[in-house]
Amino acid sequence: MAFNTKRRVAKSYDTHEALFRDRRNRMVQGLLSHQSDILRKYQNEALEKPNVAIELPTGSGKTLVGLLIAEYKRITNGERVLYLCPTKQLVQQVCLQSMQKYGIHAIPFIGRKKDYEQSAKASYLNAETIAVAPYSALFNTNPFFVNPQLIVLDDAHAAENYISMNWSVNISRVNDAYVYDQLLGIILRHMPSTEMTRFKSSAEDMAKWVEVMPGHLQARSQEEICEFLNQHLGRESDQYYSWSLIQSYLHACQIYISNKSILIRPLIPPSLTHAPFADAAQRVYMSATLGLTGDLERITGIDTFYRIPIPHGWDKQGIGRRLFMFPELSLESNQAEVLVRTLAEQAGRAVVLTPDTPRVEKWKKVFNRHTIFTASDIEDSIDKFCASPHAIAILANRYDGLDFLDESCRLLVLDGLPKAVNLQESFQITRMMAGNLFKDRIRTRIVQAVGRCTRSATDYAAVVVVGEDFFDWLVVNEKLSLFHPELQGELKFGIQQKDVDSVDEFSENMAMFLTHGEDWDQADAYILEMRDETTQATIPGQDKLLSAAVKEVRYAYTLWDGNYRKALELAEAVADTLTGNELKGLRGQWYYQAAVCADKLVTDSNATEYHQKTIDLYRRAAACLPALAWLHARIIDLTGKTDNEMSSEKSCSFLEANIERMENVFADRGYSSIRRFEQDIKSIGDMLRSTDSDQFEEAHRLLGEILGFQSENSTGHAAPDPWWISTAELCIVFEDKSDSNPDNAVPVNTVRQAVSHPKWIRGNTFVNNTAAIYSSLITTQRKIHRDVPTYADELGYWHIDDFIDFSSEVFNVLRDLRASFVGIGDTSWRDVARQLLKEKCLDPVSIINRATMRKLRQVTVE
Repeated sequence: MAFNTKRRVAKSYDTHEALFRDRRNRMVQGLLSHQSDILRKYQNEALEKPNVAIELPTGSGKTLVGLLIAEYKRITNGERVLYLCPTKQLVQQVCLQSMQKYGIHAIPFIGRKKDYEQSAKASYLNAETIAVAPYSALFNTNPFFVNPQLIVLDDAHAAENYISMNWSVNISRVNDAYVYDQLLGIILRHMPSTEMTRFKSSAEDMAKWVEVMPGHLQARSQEEICEFLNQHLGRESDQYYSWSLIQSYLHACQIYISNKSILIRPLIPPSLTHAPFADAAQRVYMSATLGLTGDLERITGIDTFYRIPIPHGWDKQGIGRRLFMFPELSLESNQAEVLVRTLAEQAGRAVVLTPDTPRVEKWKKVFNRHTIFTASDIEDSIDKFCASPHAIAILANRYDGLDFLDESCRLLVLDGLPKAVNLQESFQITRMMAGNLFKDRIRTRIVQAVGRCTRSATDYAAVVVVGEDFFDWLVVNEKLSLFHPELQGELKFGIQQKDVDSVDEFSENMAMFLTHGEDWDQADAYILEMRDETTQATIPGQDKLLSAAVKEVRYAYTLWDGNYRKALELAEAVADTLTGNELKGLRGQWYYQAAVCADKLVTDSNATEYHQKTIDLYRRAAACLPALAWLHARIIDLTGKTDNEMSSEKSCSFLEANIERMENVFADRGYSSIRRFEQDIKSIGDMLRSTDSDQFEEAHRLLGEILGFQSENSTGHAAPDPWWISTAELCIVFEDKSDSNPDNAVPVNTVRQAVSHPKWIRGNTFVNNTAAIYSSLITTQRKIHRDVPTYADELGYWHIDDFIDFSSEVFNVLRDLRASFVGIGDTSWRDVARQLLKEKCLDPVSIINRATMRKLRQVTVE
């Protein structure tokens, strides 16, 4: 038998366009002008650059550009090429398009390494095909792709979690309760007592609370934490491989803690320590939006890119058309679900995107008569979804990575926007006031979310937005103006339809949109007019953020190597770059990073010359980040100041804790909408004036909550009425007698009950044993029984009329704060809140003084 020989025809092309012309079995006639422009710019300026970032909008042919870059290098240079996508579905989609539309050979690599076909592996290794795989196929400790020469990272804006998870250990309270509890116990044993007691609480406000373990305390407990995790994250653990990468580098990681999980990870992923990624000759990052604040650098761990910006003309024009509907601007919340169900009947198929699993369950009940698909059902393919005439895909925290083109889906429902996706982001936004840093990232996620069903120039879909948090980003002008002009035009058109106040009217508008006739053409022309009148605003401090990103990435690698002196210099350089009030929180974060490095030098190397510098850096950090009480505690440790000398700072910590909670309340309840706000204020005011004691107590609780206290109530026997906790060190507890007879005197048994409440609070809440707990009686009565002074002790007296007057003062201040509220993590809003609450004596200490200023024993005796 003769040998089977196969001629290999070597080819060399001068340009990517020439290569594409030779793909004779393609379905696409030719390249679009902007695709040719991008490819020429890449060839002339970036062909040999190690890191290239290319920006092309969704639907503009980004995949073809990436595939041609890959195919050109494969054929011309004989390079092994790896094309990465976020999800399995996109891997399949890219391969299908590559083969059927573009005539470029590409093979999907999905699943476990051992299941890859031998022929596919050989084709990739011999540079005979492009390998297309999920990010996870490269970013793991034992990848098949050990030596790719060109890596194309598609949807690079979505790569953050896929890259960082390689160096992230995430211990879930739900999935691994024992390890979580034990590790939390180790951590809290080293933390300040205020944090220990707070994390023992199961209170609702803990759901969003995230803390970081202070660097100096982490250093003290590092050996203990490492040994514990070595014992519990063995090979059977799904965290084993990530732990193996960071266990020797815990000094370069942050430990983030919440009552749901513990996350250990570096500030920036050290991607260049991963040889298969670092050793590639070139990495090309393809994204619909590269950002303007250095976000791509922070996400990927690459300090510099050669950027090829969005083509001329795309700064105004977008892809596809969306009809935004905001039913909760005009309908009651219970009608929104009815509307979504009605619109889904019209559209046939719908996609619902939510941030969490509980909301998935809610929508399953809404669509209990439809065929339901979850993320796992369509991760590999959406064919079954598309084949069903009445299908609903309900996806939790999947705002990108799944595409529904053309007729596959004409209705998208957003119930909650994609904001912080891990504990690090949550901590930086809520505690470090790094809102401006994440505006670019959150904006990108929102753009990706609203574009799931509009994937080409002629594609169109209705987007229904529900939930409390959309006001901040999609309605308030400060955030709305950050979007691309085309999207702004669509959003503004949707907002202008707020007079549509019935399900039937929304349904009529949907019918006109789906028909795409003359009626819709007029609306479309109006959207284009608004687009042309709109410009995209810049993010405050974006040039400084971009400049700082280079130093931040270099700091991360320097710290990874254990070079604290150089890391200290870089952290200070970052802080010095982030000038201005809009970047105050971030500046504080980098002063803190510098302080930890200096602290380490003093502690480990006995470099006493850094002692005063350490104190100065902690003070600078604390000045920018007043909410972090442990910063002040560290200053006390280093300076030897007593608690009395720091009492004013402790008082400030109470106010900061309340402002943080107020911010969350405003965001969660959609108070960017004046309608939502005034509805709640009216409801509280009405209940405070009610003769029903249960309604009064609930209004009393809500008032405390909106003022930023952890405000709760109990129906238990002999339990207090609402109590307001600022921190574990400060609480006021009430006895409400809104239904008492105003003509009678306050009886002794009421007083005995009220003065026992502090003991109940100590035994049933998370306050410290040494907490200051104050008691106050709110009553309709103006006289006391003659024996009351014997038992009243320091019990405060607040007549109900005065308390209602107080609530009116609160409402007026809240109106001022609502008017300037633009979302969580905004430094300027917190500054305004701090000043206004102090000025109006609505800070926690002033409120308690007011509630207890007049003692019950001083009231007129009957």
